[in-house]
Amino acid sequence: MDRRELLGKIYMFKHATSDDLAALLKHVEVKSFGPGDTIYQKGARAAELYVIESGTVDIGLPDRDVPITTVGSGQAFGEVAFFDHDERTATARTRETTHLLRIPYDRLDRLMTERPHFGVAFYRNTCGFLTGHLRRLVLELNVDMNRRFL
Repeated sequence: MDRRELLGKIYMFKHATSDDLAALLKHVEVKSFGPGDTIYQKGARAAELYVIESGTVDIGLPDRDVPITTVGSGQAFGEVAFFDHDERTATARTRETTHLLRIPYDRLDRLMTERPHFGVAFYRNTCGFLTGHLRRLVLELNVDMNRRFL
C-alpha cells in the first residue's frame, strides 16, 4: 500500500482529497525503530502524531509491564495531545521493528489553515471517532455498573 493510501485509511484523514493527502505527505517524516525502542515517554512534550506503516507499538505506563493498548500497521497514535497541547500521558514503545510516518503538529496545523476543507474534514472525522469511542466507554461502564449491583 502506498503512503497516500495508508494516510487515507486513517480515521482523521478519511474523506481527504488526493491533493490534500499529497500535500500532507510533503510534511511527513519516515522514522524507523528497532524492537523495544521508546518512541516517546510519558510526560514528554508532545509535538507529533504517528501513523504505523509497519510494525507494532505498545502504549502504556512506564511502571507497568502490561500495555494499555497495542496499535499496529495502518493505525495512528499520539494524536490526542494535538488537541490540548499537553504532555504525553503514556509511553510508546515498539514491540518489533517498526516503520512510522511522523506528522509534526505544527505542520499539520499549518496545512489545515492553508486547506480549510481539509481542516474541517479532519476535525469532523476526529470528533466522530472520539464520540463513538466515548459512547462505547459509557456502555461498558453501564454494563460494569449493572453487574456490580445485580
